[in-house]
Formats: sequence, C-alpha cells, structure tokens
Amino acid sequence: MLKRFVISLAVVSVLVGGLIFATKQFLKPMNTDLSVVGQGLPALVFAYENYSPESGAVLNQLNRIKSDYENRMVFAVADLGTPEGRAFAQRYELANGLAIFLSATGQPLEVAVLMSEEAALRKQLDAKLTLADTSRR
Repeated sequence: MLKRFVISLAVVSVLVGGLIFATKQFLKPMNTDLSVVGQGLPALVFAYENYSPESGAVLNQLNRIKSDYENRMVFAVADLGTPEGRAFAQRYELANGLAIFLSATGQPLEVAVLMSEEAALRKQLDAKLTLADTSRR
C-alpha cells in the first residue's frame, strides 16, 4: 500500500514538473515592460488585474495569437498590481480590461475593450493596425 502511494506520488510529481516546464518553455508571457511603447512599432497595452476572469480570458487569447502580429505591433500589459502598471493606466485613464492602442511614436490612438473570442480579437487588431497606418500619413 505504501509502495503504491510512493509510486503514485512520484508519477504525479513528474507529470506536474513536466507541465510546469512545458508551460514555461512554450508560453511566452505577455511583456510588462512598458518602455516598448513608442519604439518604432504600434503598441497595444492591455490593463490587467489578476483577479478578473474576463481580463484573464482576453490575456490568454492575446498570448495565443500575438505571434501572428509581433512583426507589426508590440504587445504589453499594464499590470495594475504594480506601481508602473498603475501609473501607466492612470496616465491613459485605463481600467481593468481596457486596452490602449498607441502609434509607433507612442501617441495614443484609441482605447478599446478587447474581445476574448479569437476571430473578433483578430478583427480588432487588424483594424487597429489600419488605424496606425492611416495616422502615419
């Protein structure tokens, strides 16, 4: 009985360890370095509080699709649980779940509520990139 428990515990430990390793290796977390704004690419900054399930769903979806947009825009999170994130959110009047789209030079272009459904979110990002292109002219 004890032997079976020890073996089960070992298997669970290996599985959990593997899951943690895989998550850290393959899911690149969203950038919280807000200095990326205004550095030559349009930026989308999402205001996020870690207790919000709705914001978490949007953040997860952004993480899944951001690789398709990273050559055209930068993504960052204003983590409202940090002084830097709160200051950024206050500067642009962002609340949890709101995102601001900024030009390549860091000028605010639009504040929006992002959709957590993939097709709708992609449509929003494409529209924001079009807005950035028209603001350059």
